[in-house]
Amino acid sequence: MLLTIFAACVAITGLTIAVIFNTKYKDHPWDMYYPKLAWMRGGMYFCFCYTLSYLTGGMELILSNPIATAEQLANPNWVWYTIGIATFVVGAYTFLWTYFTPVFERKKNTLASAVFGFLWGSSSGQLFLSVWLLCQMLPIPAWAGSVAAFVLLAMYQPNWHNVYWDHYIAPEHDTPMTQVIKATCCHIPNLIILLPYLTIYENYAIFVLTQVVACMSAAIGMRFPGWWVKPSRLNYAVRTDAKIPRCTGYIPKDPKTDPYTPFYPGWKGPANKDKAATVDA
Repeated sequence: MLLTIFAACVAITGLTIAVIFNTKYKDHPWDMYYPKLAWMRGGMYFCFCYTLSYLTGGMELILSNPIATAEQLANPNWVWYTIGIATFVVGAYTFLWTYFTPVFERKKNTLASAVFGFLWGSSSGQLFLSVWLLCQMLPIPAWAGSVAAFVLLAMYQPNWHNVYWDHYIAPEHDTPMTQVIKATCCHIPNLIILLPYLTIYENYAIFVLTQVVACMSAAIGMRFPGWWVKPSRLNYAVRTDAKIPRCTGYIPKDPKTDPYTPFYPGWKGPANKDKAATVDA
């Protein structure tokens, strides 16, 4: 009963944000990065994912099943697999993802970034879980359902982020080089490692928790701004002119001297520390 009430409140919250957004801000020009509108768009996504999780039964599974069973804790294979997952997620997102992230001139606000990251990770984790649950309903073996979930998420994730999320919700936080590094070293391995774990052991809470850690690390690492921060051209993600525009990532004239790409191989420091490649509005 309480779970149903919670899910209803989440759905109503999402609908309320959608009504306010489409009433007041639907035609608002996206000519720079607007944190307030980014949070509203993110809020609609979070509520959608939570609602889907409730409808597919994922939310109930997370809350009704133990984080880990006594049998699992006594199983060395489970223990080492879990330790490996934890090591990967922390290493990939807290260190590698964060290191290869241009933050431009955004100021740190760890609390605001962490709150957004928690909402982002808990909702995305439940979305992944929901897709996995739906694939497990197919008349195929469990391992094939896991493969199907990987294929669907592998198609969804890069397109959702590249076409919408990285432009309208997240501030600019990539270059063409870092997009490749993060995809091959973080996002793809994330699904390859976690989906079999979910299929074999069915640790629903641990699965979602890994995404919470990943997204909180990413949000803090990119210095995701609070909704009250003023709009900025510097945080605006540029897209291509294709029929379906895609984010290009920040393209500096010379990444070896650009002030915002200190992670670039051979970086020698900014040519002129007083000049930014783009200025705030």
